[in-house]
Amino acid sequence: MYFPLFADISQKDILIAGGGMVATRRVNTLLAFDARITVIAPEVTGELRSLEADGQITVYLRAFEEGDLDDRDLVLAATDDGKLNAEIAGLCRGRGIPVNVSSDPSLCDFQFPSVVIDEDVVIGINASGKDHGKVKETRQKLEDALSVPSIYDETKE
Repeated sequence: MYFPLFADISQKDILIAGGGMVATRRVNTLLAFDARITVIAPEVTGELRSLEADGQITVYLRAFEEGDLDDRDLVLAATDDGKLNAEIAGLCRGRGIPVNVSSDPSLCDFQFPSVVIDEDVVIGINASGKDHGKVKETRQKLEDALSVPSIYDETKE
């Protein structure tokens, strides 16, 4: 079980390695918290391309390189390559950069929560990486109970 820790990530440099649906969901969550987000992947979703075109994120269409970790405050490894995700986690640990690996909770320094936002109140929901369905169900119940809109596009989950 993980301890819930809320941190100020505004203006922090966050790297997301990967450009698929998991990376897209993570970017959309992080955008609500004013972080500086860079996505590196050979291919990215249309939504990530749109966010870059709007100036909300930076995207590099190429493979991850170790130098991409320079000056990063937080890293999310969300590629579809488990070996690459593990390599990124190891490199981050060597540099003291907190890392989340979407495909392997055992490699994570922190869990990426599902989030409900009601004005200045932020609720993070997590099941230690074990039951994503229960997390989603709990988030939806909280959004309904608080009558707040979801920050997630349910058609893409």
